[in-house]
Amino acid sequence: MKPIPLLLCAIGLLLLNPTHLKAEAPVEAVTFALQPGVIYVPLNEAAWQLGWKAQRDEAGRCILLHDFAVPAASLRHFIDGTELIRTTDLELAGASVKINENDGSMVFWWGFHRFTLIVSPKQIEVSLARQQLRAWQGTRLVLQTHISSGRNGRTPAGNFTAGPFRQRMHYSKLFNNAPMPWSVQIYGNVFIHGFTSVPNYPASHGCIRVPLDGGNPARFIYEWIDDGSPVHVVHN
Repeated sequence: MKPIPLLLCAIGLLLLNPTHLKAEAPVEAVTFALQPGVIYVPLNEAAWQLGWKAQRDEAGRCILLHDFAVPAASLRHFIDGTELIRTTDLELAGASVKINENDGSMVFWWGFHRFTLIVSPKQIEVSLARQQLRAWQGTRLVLQTHISSGRNGRTPAGNFTAGPFRQRMHYSKLFNNAPMPWSVQIYGNVFIHGFTSVPNYPASHGCIRVPLDGGNPARFIYEWIDDGSPVHVVHN
């Protein structure tokens, strides 16, 4: 047998096994500290990668994904409404998956459609000048919201980490038991927490206030950020 047909045969076998194809730019997953081990990916992004259609049923109780009914209650959301689906639901809908034992990345495929999913580290940046908080998982911007920092420079700038203390409803021992829902400690008595009044200027005693409305970014941060994740508070 001639070498060229053998080469073409080998290439054909390679194409039939999507797990051996070179990956395009990986898709970055979304995880939540309060759901350890559960991995999400934006629904429309995953559907596009797999060549599927995602449609909501008329009653709004489920999403029809590749003829599989995903309960709407099992989805999570970014504060802008972007729907996130669990990777286990992608498998139930018919996607095949292989986990890379070396780096933990996951390859999903259906037919000749495939994508690689990675779980990247998280970080938060708080800009005191812009009164803005942005949160990333890898290079994926998962949240952007306005904040209110401490009056008269009471919120320190620096490189901190989330936790270890966090509480769904915390009360300030320094300021008349003021309610601090969805609290995540970043440094001493400085917390990122929800508050009913979050103007676009410094207004707190030192904590970083985050809105409770508009999709509730305070709750998102509380449920998403891992203990030990970097929190950078910068002046600019």
